[in-house]
Amino acid sequence: MPEFKNPVKERLAAGQAAWGVALPDSSDLLAKMSVDTGVEFLWIDLEHRPYGPNEIRWAPVICRQVGASAMVRVPGLDALWIKKALDIGASTIMVPQVDTADQARRAVEYCKYPPEGSRGVSPLWTLLMNVDWTDYLPAANEETAVVVQIESPQGLENIDEIAQVEGVDVVFAGPQDIAASLGVIGQPGHPDVVKILEEFPARVGQFGKPAGITDGGYDKSAHWYDCGYRFINIGTIAHMGTQGVSEALSKLRERET
Repeated sequence: MPEFKNPVKERLAAGQAAWGVALPDSSDLLAKMSVDTGVEFLWIDLEHRPYGPNEIRWAPVICRQVGASAMVRVPGLDALWIKKALDIGASTIMVPQVDTADQARRAVEYCKYPPEGSRGVSPLWTLLMNVDWTDYLPAANEETAVVVQIESPQGLENIDEIAQVEGVDVVFAGPQDIAASLGVIGQPGHPDVVKILEEFPARVGQFGKPAGITDGGYDKSAHWYDCGYRFINIGTIAHMGTQGVSEALSKLRERET
């Protein structure tokens, strides 16, 4: 019987960091080159990119082939988008613009099969990888990780309640949108934004939840790690190159020892 283990959940449960890179475009080749750097997750963005599940349908399979997690950021809190992302093979779902605990609970519900949730049953990726439903379905809920993204003053105000929602695996800070919501759009390095971001891990950590963030390159990623973030997107191979990602990843893992 095959094992369905999400490297993100495994690393976080062990107190380690889960490192990822973002997919620059809907290219199968770029997906393969990205995950071959050794990351735990590949960030696949359906919120701000022009394509949908069909265009990136092979990326989650490519991730599964090398033991990485395909993290799909869906456009919003929508059961249909979440279901499609999971059915093509995603094992981590990010829901943006989560402002309340009720929204966080709905995100978990949409990601899980009954009785924990309301996800409909018809995964496609299993056929492409010769996986039997009798093996995958009982393990799916445990495998799937749920990331909720905080991007607004309302979300920050409700962060304690959001972090306490059962089934939420990561509470993620959105630097650009937090900056915009504070009236300093395009300035994630503004002192008011930085203060919020640096305090963020402790706020969610008191409820046993790891914090997530995204930035570019080794230096910034190392800073956020030192602030307490444990789910970190370090950039893309489009900006850093595969060698640059691999080298940054090696140095970042050294900080964990």
